[in-house]
Order: sequence, then structure tokens, then C-alpha cells
Amino acid sequence: MRSHFSNKFLLRFCILSILISMLAACSKDKVNQPTALDSKFIDRILVERLWKRSVGDGDINLKLNLSSFVVDQLIYNIDGYGYLSVLDSQTSKILWEKELDEKVSGGLGGDNKNLYYTTFQGELVALNRETGDQNWRANLSSESIAKPASNGSLVAVQTVDGKLMTFGTEDGKLRWRYDSIGPLLSLRGTPSPIISQRYILTSFANGELLAFDNQTGQPYWKAIIATPQGRTELERLVDPDGQAVIDGDTLYTIAYQGKLVALDVLTGVEKWSKTYSSFNSVAFGFGQLFVTTSNGAVIAINPRNGSEIWKSESFKFRRLTSPFIYNQAVVFSDLEGYLHFLDIRNGKYLARKRPDGDGVMGELNIVGEKLIVLTRSGDLVAYKMFSDTEN
Repeated sequence: MRSHFSNKFLLRFCILSILISMLAACSKDKVNQPTALDSKFIDRILVERLWKRSVGDGDINLKLNLSSFVVDQLIYNIDGYGYLSVLDSQTSKILWEKELDEKVSGGLGGDNKNLYYTTFQGELVALNRETGDQNWRANLSSESIAKPASNGSLVAVQTVDGKLMTFGTEDGKLRWRYDSIGPLLSLRGTPSPIISQRYILTSFANGELLAFDNQTGQPYWKAIIATPQGRTELERLVDPDGQAVIDGDTLYTIAYQGKLVALDVLTGVEKWSKTYSSFNSVAFGFGQLFVTTSNGAVIAINPRNGSEIWKSESFKFRRLTSPFIYNQAVVFSDLEGYLHFLDIRNGKYLARKRPDGDGVMGELNIVGEKLIVLTRSGDLVAYKMFSDTEN
């Protein structure tokens, strides 16, 4: 039987679990129970499952955020044990597959030539996108559980010890490295960097977000999106684990026990901020921002000033994933593996699906008119919304 994780990672995971349990036990409040779903709910729009295909064993034990990598109609996937596959989204057929026989911690990233993933041995691996053959392998400072990001010439990886490392996509040689000053305690997760041809944007567990020059690794600017407060390390826990989103000249991001902030993408100057807490990424679509908070609220926000457009508290404490815009709906999943569809205009509950009882893993994707969902048990599921949202 294959081991699911390294001893080092298991130790970190156990320590964090114990600390969180201690915090809950010491709280004067009762443990927050997830809001029960309405068992009599009937879908208001037609969302149909088109196909379901196994793409490996997934990952149930470690709750990793492995994601698909999509190019045109092709969907590349890797599971926690190194099973790599490529699927045609039109036919749902596996075009080719490869057993890498390796414990995977982060992925799947890619560009026009390579696929990228990280291992529990602290390595970044680049594969030929056409064949799955290894092009190179590079050492990291520690494990990375975030998806590598590439612009075609440079690939960036953020590690769990607070390092940002960049490598040449052709030779795998280290180009530069940035070491953040991390807190004693942080959430189990790091964001995937945003990379363009000129700069890299990413945030760290100390509540800082930085923009780096791709060539030199020197920061263009630094912004504070969360400030530690309180007497204990648990109280002072701040961590922007979600990925930022950019619209025009404005960057939007959010942090746990921090704030939702709008920054000038060129200077890092704050345009506005609002107090929110979230583990997740921000979504932007149809001229609105969408966030899922750490206590389970779903909120649509005016990107010009941060004011709330609508707010749904029907899913409180259900451990919601990052919001995703599909058709005219904002979509997210919860701790029981349900997918929820809300009307982007008013937050009205449109539909509910359950692709997997073990939960949804990583990012949702769109291929053509299909919503692509990767489940923790290792299935890839395609849905299609066949009707418009109601007036």
C-alpha cells in the first residue's frame, strides 16, 4: 500500500489540527454547526451532468488542492499518487495516461510546452505536455501545495516555508528566490502566484502581498492586506491563502482575519478596503466581485467602492470553496461535496448538484459551455447549464 504523505508533512498537519482543536475547545461559544440544507429544494434551472470519468485516486486524506490544467478541449489531471491523464472534453475519453509513481503535493500547472507539479520530497517537476516525459526536476526549499504558475519562460512556485522560487522553463535552473518573514503559525495553504510577462504577484502568510520584477526578483511594491492582532499565535493568525484577481488596473484580494482590498496593480496603492475574512480566492464577473467568507457567507460586492450588492447566509459554516463564475451563476462547493448555483444578480438559489460525497478538489474550470469539476475521489465531472437564470 502506498504511503499518502511524508512524515514531515504529517507532523505539520497534526500540529495544526491539534492547535485548531484547542482553540475550539477554549472558546466560550458553542461549536458552530453547519447550516442544514433544505431537503425539499427543487432546482429552478436545468443543470445537467453530461459525463463522469475516473482520472485516478484523487486525494481524500490530505485535502490537497490539486487542479486540472485546461488547454482548448484537453483536460490534464494528476492525482495524489502520480497518475497523469489527458482527457478529451468532447468525448470524455482518456487520450493518454502515465503512471509517475510519485507522491504529488501541488499541481497541475502548465504552459505551451510543459506541465508542472510539485512533490512531497520538495521538488518541482516539468513534463513534456505532449508525451508526459520528464524534461527536468528542480529542488525546492520545502514542500509546495500550491499550483505552479508559468508564463512560458519562467515558472514560479510558492513553498510552505514562505519562499517564492522561480525557474527557467527550458532548463529548470533557479533564476531567483524571495524569502518572506513568516509567522510562527499559518494556515495550511499558499496561493498560486499570478504571473505575466513582466511581473509576479503573490501573498504570504504574514499578510503581505508583493509584486516582483520577473527578471531581477526585486519587489515593485508591497501592500499589507492583513495585520496580526491579539495575544496568542492563534489570535494573530492571518493568511491570504486565496489567489487575487485583476480587472483592468485594479487588483482585488482577501485574507483570513484581514480585509478585502482593492489595490492599484501598478503601484500597490490601496483604493478601498472592507473588513472580511476568507480562506478563499476572489472571483470577478459581470462587473461584480464575489467572495465566500470563512463563516460561510456568499457576498456580491461593488468593485468601485466595496459596498455590498447582495449577501446570502444560507450556507453558514459549511466550509465553502472559492466562488466561480459560470454562465450567469456564481458556483461554489461545500464540506459535503454539494455544488451550489446562485444567481449573480440577486443571490437567488438556482440549483444544487452533488458530484461527489467526498468533496470537490481544486479549482473549477470552463471548457466551452461545460463546467468541469474535479472530485476528491478522483472523478472528473462535466455539467452544462441549459437554461438562463430566471428574471
